[in-house]
Amino acid sequence: MKISFLFIILLVSSSAFAQHEGDSVYKRCPVAITDTATGNNYFIEHQSATVKTYRNKGNYTIVIEQKNQFFSMFFRERKLSTRGNYSISIDANGKNELTAKYSFRSGESVAFIDVSNGTVKTSYDKATQLWHIIVTGLIANLGDTRVSYFKAKADFYIR
Repeated sequence: MKISFLFIILLVSSSAFAQHEGDSVYKRCPVAITDTATGNNYFIEHQSATVKTYRNKGNYTIVIEQKNQFFSMFFRERKLSTRGNYSISIDANGKNELTAKYSFRSGESVAFIDVSNGTVKTSYDKATQLWHIIVTGLIANLGDTRVSYFKAKADFYIR
């Protein structure tokens, strides 16, 4: 009897503190990848987007998808921290760092572009039980003859 009771308590307590995994659909896209020269936004603001949260090799991952383009954030932690500030780095290896990528498909080819630097601010609202995530970053894309710069911004809530 004691063993079954301890087993049930263990299962309930482990799921109570786990970060939520799943999909959410937003009516409006929470991400903007804007060209600094022309001001073009590559994510369409007025179309829906899917936000997926899951674990990848034990680390927390958030992917925002709209049609054939993706904005991915790879945290180096099992769950988000309430301390609030992460720095974006190409070769993130610390607990307060993460890697972010913008990727898109065109025909049969796929492009992955790293967000070179930036910050991610997280906060948890106990009343609504939602995480508020704000991303600001810079993408430097080396083309054939020139470097193009893009601003990456996101503001969304997850469970």
